[in-house]
Amino acid sequence: MLPILFQSPEFTLYSYPLMMGLGWGVAYQVFFALVGEQIQRRYALLLYWGIFLFAWIGAKILFYLTLSAELSNNLLSEVSFWTGGGFVFYGGLLGGLVFLLIYRLFHLPMNRDVLWAILPALTLGHAIGRIGCFLAGCCFGSETQIWWGIHLHGVDRHPTQLLESISLFMLSWYLLKSKKPRSLLISHYLLFYGGIRFAIEMLRGDTIRGQWGFLTPSQWISMGLILAGCLFCFSSKKSIPYPIVNK
Repeated sequence: MLPILFQSPEFTLYSYPLMMGLGWGVAYQVFFALVGEQIQRRYALLLYWGIFLFAWIGAKILFYLTLSAELSNNLLSEVSFWTGGGFVFYGGLLGGLVFLLIYRLFHLPMNRDVLWAILPALTLGHAIGRIGCFLAGCCFGSETQIWWGIHLHGVDRHPTQLLESISLFMLSWYLLKSKKPRSLLISHYLLFYGGIRFAIEMLRGDTIRGQWGFLTPSQWISMGLILAGCLFCFSSKKSIPYPIVNK
């Protein structure tokens, strides 16, 4: 755990916001490299910054909703809550999807190739962000005695942050290198990440997120991703056309 990378009387460099910023920066470069000339740059910029804003808000809202009433009291009115730490990835993913729906409601240019270009940017940025979680000591695993345990918060724990980060780097490589139809790769992302996240949640040791019934909030959402991936895979194989608008 290394929450502070550098500190002096005038400046403190925190690892978590640094890795978050690096993740978004890498996502920016990857997205624009992949989207190329498929849509005009103004629409690509709108997509990136719209997703960024809605993902930020969504990640904060789901973090708030998964806290206990005692911890969440008056939290939404605090500026530090919106500008500081405390994000839930799935909230950000759902927020980004909300923006995509709004984007499509205005019939702005989009096709499956553009949608695919978002995915490697997302997975690489997410992988880097999880390294920030590891350095900050959040999203930690439960206690373990097996060989991969890392000493964190006083005991050896499952390295859940690094397991997820490695999985996301592997998924990024697959999305970039696979020759399969891009519409099918979208479903593969939903199936792979939904499955991996569901499993990793079983190793998590932080209890701040709480339980919704017999599963964590992230496991419920993971099941939704897996179901969506199955439906998307079926529609892709049936060659159901995705609406395309060229402007």
